[in-house]
Amino acid sequence: MTEQHPPRPLRWALRFHPAAYRAEHEAELSAIYAEATKDAGPLGRLREALDVAGHGLRRHTGLGSDRTAGQVLAHAAPLTVAVATGGSVANLLWFFAPGIRTPRSSSLPGLLSLADQGLMPLLWLAALAAVWTGRWSAARALVVPATVLRLADLPLLLLAHLFAGTYAGAALNLTVPLLTGAVVLAAPRDLLGPSQPQRAAIAGTTALAVALWVALLVSVYYPLTAGPPITHTLWAGAFAVALLFSRRDRLLAAGLSVALLPIALQMTASLLYPLSPAGVGALLVVLLSSAVSLLRARRRRAQVTPLSAA
Repeated sequence: MTEQHPPRPLRWALRFHPAAYRAEHEAELSAIYAEATKDAGPLGRLREALDVAGHGLRRHTGLGSDRTAGQVLAHAAPLTVAVATGGSVANLLWFFAPGIRTPRSSSLPGLLSLADQGLMPLLWLAALAAVWTGRWSAARALVVPATVLRLADLPLLLLAHLFAGTYAGAALNLTVPLLTGAVVLAAPRDLLGPSQPQRAAIAGTTALAVALWVALLVSVYYPLTAGPPITHTLWAGAFAVALLFSRRDRLLAAGLSVALLPIALQMTASLLYPLSPAGVGALLVVLLSSAVSLLRARRRRAQVTPLSAA
């Protein structure tokens, strides 16, 4: 009887697993792959192979479903999609605000930029709907092109001569979508699924993101102070509050913090360089809340260790 070798996509995906884990679980992973791709086409087999490869990378990096970091990412992934959806919709509304320079459809870069801004919210809204219904394969498939479009936004604005930011701002414009996509794609698949508490968290996070973006848009026309809008600090404040809620639901609070971190970093950076009083205040709030969260975590470990020793 001839030995059946795994298909080439699966063999490639299995190489991403640690050697010891691969030797122990290769048969199990092969059976799961065969069952999942029984009636699938080439794209379905490739997607399943990518999922197997992602599982191996999570084993290498300690982001598996049995690790705290993986559980935090599982809580962060749907909330990250919610934050990104709110941001993409607000970015589209920005183009319709009076007095804002928009790309001209008469030029190719301007036309591509307008198409980019119009398509991005649709992809994120579709991804959010997929997350809401627990269709994570579809959600991840939608997040990839949405992230690519977000990355293409900066060069298109540069070609249309509409980007007036700094090099640091340009770097953040590239870093934020990469972090957003990485959180969604790195979350352990077996921990992702629809649940009533998760849907409540998604709805609340979406409402929070929309409220913060609306406040930022309003501050452009009705500034509270001179210089950078003080509404930029609201993102850092939301991040700090999420850290402080770790006493009630540690994983959910950590997931919300991870979801808010990229955009909070982007918004606060403009207040730190050049340094402003609002930036100092935002930085102090984040540092204090981080210190409180770390002290609580250390206290929990100190309480658990004697119990386990006993």
